[in-house]
Amino acid sequence: MGLLGGFLAGLIGVGGGVMYILVLPYVLGNMGYPDSEIVQFTIANSLVGTMFAALSGNVALIIKKEFFWKEVLIVGFFGTVISLLVLQFIVQTDWYQRDKFNVVIILLMSFIVFRTLKSNRTSDSENKEKKSTNGQLGVTGALAGSISALSGLGGGVVIIPILNLRLKQSMRKAKSISLGVIFITSMVMTISNLMAQPTVNIEGQNIGYVVWPLVLVLSFGVVIGSPYGVRIARKLSNRTISYIFVSFLGVVIIDKLIQLLF
Repeated sequence: MGLLGGFLAGLIGVGGGVMYILVLPYVLGNMGYPDSEIVQFTIANSLVGTMFAALSGNVALIIKKEFFWKEVLIVGFFGTVISLLVLQFIVQTDWYQRDKFNVVIILLMSFIVFRTLKSNRTSDSENKEKKSTNGQLGVTGALAGSISALSGLGGGVVIIPILNLRLKQSMRKAKSISLGVIFITSMVMTISNLMAQPTVNIEGQNIGYVVWPLVLVLSFGVVIGSPYGVRIARKLSNRTISYIFVSFLGVVIIDKLIQLLF
């Protein structure tokens, strides 16, 4: 799971979270964590794996001089502030349970699939890259931070479509900015999750909502897998990367619909 999550992070710029939110609820349940807090544990551990996946991908981008420092810092600042507020006042409460989590994921993924597929009908001449303002980048960060905290996906599922479709950045630039922001926001939220007080603590396994045996396996896999994803992404067209992105979002939608309805 860690290797595949890291590979996806480098390839499509979503930090590997698409894979983690699919699998982690089942793994955590088998480890003995209660259904009443399975969403909080899923989000927390997804963010840790996402953080390491993004870190590894960012190293590869920096080495190749394809990292956009200014944009990452602006989007990352606003994303961090908003994500901490959402985490504190919504996610880490008894109100945010599995059904609400699944609805958030389904609505989010469905919207992004629609917008991404729609964008692929537009010719390259209509999608020439434009310069984004600091205000536009700040709004992007705020939206990404909210979604990251609510879903555990790292924010890439918001950053990439906004930068690529609305702000007319190339898919490769959007993916690069996404990975940089994901690392910043997921690291800060991981610190917050480590300091949280869940109702259930399994000795030797979790600190706060972070389950160490699980995240160590994830982290080892993503550090290895992410650079390979970046390398392959450089060889693919923007349209191909978009279709891969949509395919994994579709898998998440189906899984969450099944959980919600049955």
